Amino acid sequence: MVKINNIYQDKKTKKWFFRAYLGTDMDGKKIQKTKRGYGSQRDAKRGYDQYMLTHGFHQTLSSHLSSASQMTFEEFYRIRFVNWYEKQVKSQTFENAQFIFEKKMEYFYRMRIRDISSQDIEDWMHELSQTATRNSRKQEEITTLSRTYINRILGHLRIILNRAVKEGLIERNPVDSVSYFPKENNKVEFWEIEEFQKVMAMIPENSIQNQHRKIIYEMLFYTGLRIGELQALSWENVNFEKNQITVEKTLIYQGKNDWYFSTPKTNKSYRTISIGKTLSKRLKKWQELQRMIGNFEYMSQLDGTFTPSYSFSNWLKDSARKAGVIPIKLHALRHSHVALLIDQNIQPLVIQERLGHANIQITLGTYGHLYAKSDSQVVDVLDKII
Repeated sequence: MVKINNIYQDKKTKKWFFRAYLGTDMDGKKIQKTKRGYGSQRDAKRGYDQYMLTHGFHQTLSSHLSSASQMTFEEFYRIRFVNWYEKQVKSQTFENAQFIFEKKMEYFYRMRIRDISSQDIEDWMHELSQTATRNSRKQEEITTLSRTYINRILGHLRIILNRAVKEGLIERNPVDSVSYFPKENNKVEFWEIEEFQKVMAMIPENSIQNQHRKIIYEMLFYTGLRIGELQALSWENVNFEKNQITVEKTLIYQGKNDWYFSTPKTNKSYRTISIGKTLSKRLKKWQELQRMIGNFEYMSQLDGTFTPSYSFSNWLKDSARKAGVIPIKLHALRHSHVALLIDQNIQPLVIQERLGHANIQITLGTYGHLYAKSDSQVVDVLDKII
């Protein structure tokens, strides 16, 4: 079940309740309103929305908060911004952004909106650049947040402060005077076909679990699908006669009993792609094996639920190490698919359609450097012509 901001379930009574944040009092303590007894999560959300549109919103401004000129960043974010932003974007986008809003912007929480300056933002960006990533394991392997990610966080701050400008709390957005970090020249990681095959050879087909992992990796490598798209692929979306698959949704996985389907990333992500006879036969073989366990709706299922993507990622890295191949991220199998197509002289527009990119600029911006590999082939052609 999807977690909704400000909505909770009482573990004892199993009833739902909302907790509305109403700013801070003169002593800096949080002011909250809690209302219990709702029979469902949806009813609690409706109750929360109604309260914020009537009592909560108006009473907060008139009674609990100082004047608009005294409003802190946190007060504006929680009371005015969140409800507006949640209605503007897809639920997946909202949930992804919430982590940034809640964890990366605490620097500004106690500052008044009107006092936030460009210098404050630059100081904050410097602090972020010194922050270790969540994946840092050992002291000697600690890595910091990338420039690309910090720029993304800055973009989210811009959205909040743009809203503050719209509501008349500030005259101009201080982010407009702040420069983004220069883009990093990070090359896309990928495997050549020989490397992928070497890793696959390390996964024995002596169990249905191993065959499950293998078909997932092969589908990702040979189709370029995102992992969420593959996990949401139903057997109804597989056409064995035409050797095609159709992508029309993506899985948002947060836990074994907490997942849902969402629309694909962009309109272009709705697509039908060919998978060829060989991969189609392997997929058909997997369907037959899967039916020995149960009649499951989705090709990625092994036990009626979904396997988290990080498990597939960990298994892939383990197999790579055993094969003596440099490990890559699970998503890099998508990059590997593109590298394979470029090596075979497939045109960028074809690759764009296959990957479901919104426009050709995304394809060329991400993978343009890989075309340098084909330069020698161009020279060979020219030598034959001249």
